[in-house]
Amino acid sequence: MSHTWTAIDFETANHDRGSACAVGLVRVREGRIVDRYTTLIRPPERVGFFSPYNTAVHGITAADVVDAPGWEQVHARIVEFADGDPLVAHNAAFDMGVLRHTCGHTGLSHPAWRYACTLALSRRTWDGLPDHRLPTVCAHIGHRMRNHHRADEDAEAAARIMIAAMERYGTASLEELSRAARLRLHQVEAAAPAPGVRQVGAQVRDGDRWGRWQRQVGAQVRDGDRWGRWQRQAQAALPRACADADPAGPLFGRTVCVSGDLESMDKPEVWRRVAQAGGHPAKNVTKKTDVLVIGGHDGVGKTAKHLRAQTYRERGQRIDLISEAELLALLGMTEGS
Repeated sequence: MSHTWTAIDFETANHDRGSACAVGLVRVREGRIVDRYTTLIRPPERVGFFSPYNTAVHGITAADVVDAPGWEQVHARIVEFADGDPLVAHNAAFDMGVLRHTCGHTGLSHPAWRYACTLALSRRTWDGLPDHRLPTVCAHIGHRMRNHHRADEDAEAAARIMIAAMERYGTASLEELSRAARLRLHQVEAAAPAPGVRQVGAQVRDGDRWGRWQRQVGAQVRDGDRWGRWQRQAQAALPRACADADPAGPLFGRTVCVSGDLESMDKPEVWRRVAQAGGHPAKNVTKKTDVLVIGGHDGVGKTAKHLRAQTYRERGQRIDLISEAELLALLGMTEGS
């Protein structure tokens, strides 16, 4: 049941849906906003021009994105942030099209995405409104928008609309809401990488960046089921802490989350061993998290879970950040066991 989901909004540089130049993400759990992420994006080179019309709408120019991360890095962050849960967007067909087309322009694979559209939902829920644009619906539900067409503002607006609709229908998950509102959840199917798609220009001039892109695509080709594995992990049920575990054990009663991939075992195996030790395995970093295991990942910099844990630590929450080797020691394992 989708009690956790991510609202998303893109802005594009021009009429091409693959020209993503900004994204906003808002994560919602149990009807509450628990995390946010937003960034400008340097669009793929082949569609990197900024049309006067689009700039007039969102105010973003080519100069604004010169030092922004490219799509490869941002897409990895989106996947990590959403963590396999459904996406929510206003006029979702547009935003899901941006995901697909920008991946297409850069030769990247993408996972399957379940998603819900708040535009269609608002038409079913508040049919007396003069229109169902974001500002109109937000004014109706009492959410004030200050900067329409800014990705983070529009993502939050979509989240607020979904939360308001859930309250109106008395539902707690996207599945329950879809039944109550007679609104079908949609899905974008996963796409394999296209290593033949090669950008020129900036990537050729920047040998390090192009080399990194090739290594990332190569890793995806070598592991064709990677996105499917991520989705299976996201949908898998978490085991419960073993009541017979040693209460003096180092993980007993502690909530443990894993960021990235471990070399010694996959996440379901980590969850199983943590539960056997009396700990509580978790898929996401929350206020209940006690331990975050830092694994490897293909992106640049820290993962969204790592950054979220640091934010909680700065607010005074105790979260131990440990390596894979430290986890193995806490579990009483060796890499060969």
